[in-house]
Amino acid sequence: MHTTIHLGKIIKQKFEETSMNISEFAEKIHVHRTNVNNIFKRKSINSELLFEISKALNYDFYNEIYLNKKNDNFSKTFAVENFLFKQFKNTSIFHPNLRK
Repeated sequence: MHTTIHLGKIIKQKFEETSMNISEFAEKIHVHRTNVNNIFKRKSINSELLFEISKALNYDFYNEIYLNKKNDNFSKTFAVENFLFKQFKNTSIFHPNLRK
C-alpha cells in the first residue's frame, strides 16, 4: 500500500490559505506568475524551489514529505505483519500447544 504525496496540491492548498495573490507568490519564489499554476499541478518539486515555497508560505513542506514517508513505511510494515499473521496464525508459532 504505497501512498504518493502530491506536493503541488498541498502547495496550492497552503497558498489558498494566505492573502497573497499569484503575482506576489511568484515574486517571492522567484518564478514568473504564469509558472505558478504549473507548480500546483506537479507531484514533485525540486528542493531549491520547494525551499523558496516553504519560506514564502511559512510552511514546512519537508516535514510533510517526511511524515508521509514515515506513515507509508508504517503501512508497509503493518501490511507485512498482517500477511505473516494470516499465513501462520494456525501454526505453532502462534499456538504453543500445537508444538510437537
